[in-house]
Amino acid sequence: MKYVLFAMLLSLAPACSSRIPADPVSELQASKTFTRQGTFMIGPGDQLDIFVFGEDKLSGRFTVSPTGILAFPLINTLNVSGMSSQVLTKRLEAALDTYIKSPRVAVSLPSVKSFQVFFNGEVKRIGALNLSSETNILQALTLAGGLTDFASGRIILVRQIGNSKVKRYALQYEDILAGDKFVDGITVETGDVIIAE
Repeated sequence: MKYVLFAMLLSLAPACSSRIPADPVSELQASKTFTRQGTFMIGPGDQLDIFVFGEDKLSGRFTVSPTGILAFPLINTLNVSGMSSQVLTKRLEAALDTYIKSPRVAVSLPSVKSFQVFFNGEVKRIGALNLSSETNILQALTLAGGLTDFASGRIILVRQIGNSKVKRYALQYEDILAGDKFVDGITVETGDVIIAE
C-alpha cells in the first residue's frame, strides 16, 4: 500500500511543479471596481436604498438587474452599472426635476452583491467571496483563510481585461507581507480570481 501511494505522489509531482504563465504584477491594469478616491462602483445585483425627500412613494429599496439596469418610478430604466452612489444621486435628481420641484435624493448601498472575488489553489477556503469595501491582496488572502502549508508563495491574479480577454499577473506572497508599496496599493476587483500555487 505504501508503494502505491508513493507511486501516485510521484505521478503528481510534475503537475504540482508546473507554473501558471503570468505577466509581472507591475503591468497590472487600473481598477474599475473603485474610483481613484476609493468609491465603490455600482454593479449587477447590488441593492440600493433610494430616498427622495418628501416623496415616500418614490423612496424604497431597489435591486440592480443582472444587466446593470435600475427600474425606478417615473424614470423607467437607467443603466447604473459603473456609477458611484454620488453620480447616481445627481442623475436621479436631474431626471426627477421634470416631475418634482428641486428634488433631493439620497442613495446608499445596504447590500453589495456585485463585488465577488474567487479563490483557488493553495488557500484554505476555495471558492467565491463577497466583499463590500475596497480590499487589497493581503486582506483578500486573509479572508480566504491564508495559504496552506503546501503553498509555494507564488500568487497569480487573473483579471478580466475588456469584454472577452483575461490576463494573469504573478506576485510573491513574501513581497505582499514585506509591505512593498506597489503591492500594497493593489486592490482586488469584482470577478478577480486569485490562485495560490
